Amino acid sequence: MSDRSSRNTGTDSDADAETTRKVAAICTTCGKAYASEQRTDGTVRPIGQRTGCECGETSFEIVDSTETGFDD
Repeated sequence: MSDRSSRNTGTDSDADAETTRKVAAICTTCGKAYASEQRTDGTVRPIGQRTGCECGETSFEIVDSTETGFDD
């Protein structure tokens, strides 16, 4: 049975990867930048920060690379 649960875990990870995309995001309160994931419902969550920003905020704005002048 352990083989079956391992396969399900892999499938769950694949499903998560399909429903999120990696983005850069900035806290709307203090401006701290985080590597983040954007879900299909539009929510943005910093990677490795389960509770949100260090300042306590949970609202983030995605950084648009075309606005900041990043090189491709």
